Amino acid sequence: MKMSGSSLVLFPGSLGDFLCFLPALHSLLSRGRGGHLALAVRGSAFELAQSLVGPGAVYLLDRGVFAGLFSPAFEDRQQERRFFSSFCSVFSWFGHSHRQVQANLKRYSQDVHSFPFFAGQTPSQGHASRYYLECVGIPEVRCPSLPLGSRERQAAEAYWQALGWSSRTQVLLIHPGSGGKRKRWDSAGFSAVAQWWKHSHPRQIREVIVLLGPAEKAERQRWQTVGRVVHEYPVWSVAALLGRVNLYLGNDSGVSHLAGSVGARGSVVFGPTRPEQWKPLGGQLSVIRNGPYRQRCPEVEGISLSEVPVERVIAALRAAA
Repeated sequence: MKMSGSSLVLFPGSLGDFLCFLPALHSLLSRGRGGHLALAVRGSAFELAQSLVGPGAVYLLDRGVFAGLFSPAFEDRQQERRFFSSFCSVFSWFGHSHRQVQANLKRYSQDVHSFPFFAGQTPSQGHASRYYLECVGIPEVRCPSLPLGSRERQAAEAYWQALGWSSRTQVLLIHPGSGGKRKRWDSAGFSAVAQWWKHSHPRQIREVIVLLGPAEKAERQRWQTVGRVVHEYPVWSVAALLGRVNLYLGNDSGVSHLAGSVGARGSVVFGPTRPEQWKPLGGQLSVIRNGPYRQRCPEVEGISLSEVPVERVIAALRAAA
């Protein structure tokens, strides 16, 4: 697929989806040298996209002209017509199953490449990153990568200094949340791992950061007894912390994909989702999943300690340290 002139990319996924899409985006960006590439995304992917593509070339997919793609009266809207007509080609994972969306995109671009959004619909599908790369004509898997600049690294060091931590302080970052409750390991497991980390090596100074997202807002007080709580940080600030800590532990979540993309070491706990489709590809993150248990109990809400025991998680973190 040759790109000439300006191109528009429409990607509707969350943070984790966007990071799986990142290698495909890098491919589109490299082909677009000499031309302009604009990107429309959702939510927490917006800040990352601005740094990768440029602040003036990133749009929120839930607002403005994009809502009109579902309307039969799309061609009568002057703003939408002017915007979409400015692009020579469109690469879209948005509204693939909606005929009206496809018709409206093709009305203003003769070069529309539309693909289904990856949702791991069938067990036979490979990893999400592989799928998105195949969509843009790349046959091999590439790991998502987010290089941290000096500003991000300085921000992490400033956080260390504000807490009175030295360069020798060993830090475990845990992210006990996820976008879906079904994907969360028992909170008692995270607490037990935090206690192990802080007390297993008396001669070392060890600390724990507990990273909470918007979905865990009400849990802040209870996690303050476990470690230093970081709540709703900007995504690049979170990336800086993930790139600075010694070990990471989380669930299948966007944060775990972010950890992998900055080269973190540690482990990710999986339950109802398939690691072969969703595991973070970057970094040195091992996957912990009890396949036989999940096959017997596929609809269990969350990931219990009987499915993934604390001892198993600690052993994986020891191996990663």
